[in-house]
Amino acid sequence: MGQKNNALCSCLSDPVIFADFINGSIHNGEKVVSPGQLSDRGTVTCQKERTGHLPTRKPQYVERRRDVLKAVFHDDCYIVIGIEAQDRVDYAMPVRCMEYEVTEYKRQLKELKNNRKEKLSGEEFFSGMAKDEKLNPVTTIVFYHGENPYDGCTDLHDMLDLNKENKTYQRFTYQRFTYQRLVADYHVNLIQASALDETRFETGMRELVGFLKRQEDKTKLMGYSQENEERIREMDEETFDTVSILLHLPKKISRLRKSTEGDGTDMCRAIREWAADERNAGMMEGEKRFASLTAALLASERLEDLGRAVSDETFRDSLYQEFAL
Repeated sequence: MGQKNNALCSCLSDPVIFADFINGSIHNGEKVVSPGQLSDRGTVTCQKERTGHLPTRKPQYVERRRDVLKAVFHDDCYIVIGIEAQDRVDYAMPVRCMEYEVTEYKRQLKELKNNRKEKLSGEEFFSGMAKDEKLNPVTTIVFYHGENPYDGCTDLHDMLDLNKENKTYQRFTYQRFTYQRLVADYHVNLIQASALDETRFETGMRELVGFLKRQEDKTKLMGYSQENEERIREMDEETFDTVSILLHLPKKISRLRKSTEGDGTDMCRAIREWAADERNAGMMEGEKRFASLTAALLASERLEDLGRAVSDETFRDSLYQEFAL
């Protein structure tokens, strides 16, 4: 995982934040899940896998890592919910999520075996579970917070070659749709930060989602921070750190904490200073670029084009392309 995903996963690991994320993104803000219902599931599992069919071959242990994984209890039953944070598109996400969930079901089978008091026999022994035993449901939520639109597959069938051009289907044209129905599908539960309504969250997730939705537009970020200044001024330290990393503001954190010691953290001020720095850097870069263009036009004795470039932005952009600036 990258630094941005690490920061977001650390935030989502908090039971209060996790419950708020589920309620706000899945249940439209209704308080269905509470922090008291949550229990951590190990995010790292090791599965024993053999590399060959011969029993003499030594098994290999393959490590599987989840971003965030918690069990949501109701009485004696529970559902396992995993969250995978993504700031980049993963075009193999359906297969990846399937593997995560199968790994969790295997872990539950192992837990049944370890907790079972009586030995199994017959078909139950062969199956590794008793006829009346049940596994708990497992689901995975992919939380995409990248800047670019998500254009990956959200269904396994979309990853498969089920087109007429497939030579296997050409041989069995009359059975094509029968084969497709026999191939199990898998759907990815994709949640995109850009599509969320931040007002449905109650914790720091509200500000976190609000900033993520506007991360590409500095003007919108400024407007959002001004409109929600009161809440943002009271932002907790964990959310402050997460937002700072997601918006590439790590250098602002220590300085602002020292200047606001005893008064909490001031993300509004961080956004203002960051926007000012970006604006100044952009102006300096623009000045250097135009200076290079001026030098190039003077060297080419194109004074008339230089005069026009001063006031005609479209023409100036064409000259930038012409001189590869």
